Amino acid sequence: MSTAKKLAALVAAVVVGAGLGACSSGPGGAGSGGDAGTLTMYSGQHEELAEALAAGFEKQTGIHIDVRAGKDAEMVGQIIEEGQRSKADVVLTEEPGPIGELDSRGLLAAVPAEILEVPDHRFVPSTGNWLPWAARSRVLFYNPDLIAESDLPASILDLADSKWSGQFAYAPSGAFKSTTAYLINTIGDQATLEWLAAIKANGVNEQKNGKVRDSVEAGQHAFGLSNHYYWYILARDKGGQQNLTSRVAYLNNDDAGALMLASGAGVLASSQHQKQARRFLSWLADRDGGQRVVAEASPQFPLTPGVDSDYPLPSLADLTFPDFDQSSLQNVDDANALLMQSGII
Repeated sequence: MSTAKKLAALVAAVVVGAGLGACSSGPGGAGSGGDAGTLTMYSGQHEELAEALAAGFEKQTGIHIDVRAGKDAEMVGQIIEEGQRSKADVVLTEEPGPIGELDSRGLLAAVPAEILEVPDHRFVPSTGNWLPWAARSRVLFYNPDLIAESDLPASILDLADSKWSGQFAYAPSGAFKSTTAYLINTIGDQATLEWLAAIKANGVNEQKNGKVRDSVEAGQHAFGLSNHYYWYILARDKGGQQNLTSRVAYLNNDDAGALMLASGAGVLASSQHQKQARRFLSWLADRDGGQRVVAEASPQFPLTPGVDSDYPLPSLADLTFPDFDQSSLQNVDDANALLMQSGII
């Protein structure tokens, strides 16, 4: 580290240290000069959204967040390697599994109960060590020129049938791994492996969710497995849903293909800035704080009741999806092992 950076870090530490004894004006308050300082965030979320959250938090609290963006797996691996020496104060993940892995290793501080009372209780992990703040639904993108919505499979388990051979696309993304982890927990390792092998045989691996979306839009596949928000991003960029050929179908049932996966936020147990980091979580769950940023900046589902997305998403209250403990998807290694064994990755 350069002398200039060491000096900047020292100044930030002094400012934050001074703020520990100061009064706070609440999760979204502006009169918090004593709490001003810098937090370091390791983020696996979309960088644009992470930066928007950091900017919104600083605007309302005066606390700057240094965002270090990457992929969930890379970021979690770095935190595990750094251990108690980690520079991270807070961690933001796209998937529940990676933050669950940090939780299982004892690397996260408990989230105050009053913060966990704010979001939709269905998404709060039983461990109580991370905050669910946004969600993505697994969906089917489909091309109505090639298949009617009524003819789509009602369960992704049905895709093991050879009747679907060559008709659908998928991508082994983080959410696909979460789906695999969920199936391991519900139907067992062997049945999950057999399903993955059938998916590989019957489907087309497009590698990335964006490619799944674009290939269905172009009529290269009748339908594809993905996350809902990729389609809404394309609709936004094309000037509206009416300008797209493809459509998005929510299975709207208890099938694994309807999973609603929470993004997580946690405070590192090793952080020297616990008060400021907890304040970020409180702000992130606040309907006038981080939830408003989520609603405006991303077509993901805000998870605090009473906050609706600015995108034309269905209401969570109107959707049916599996009810499960989000912390149960921490079996990331098991999912990766089956994906490798099946030849998908």
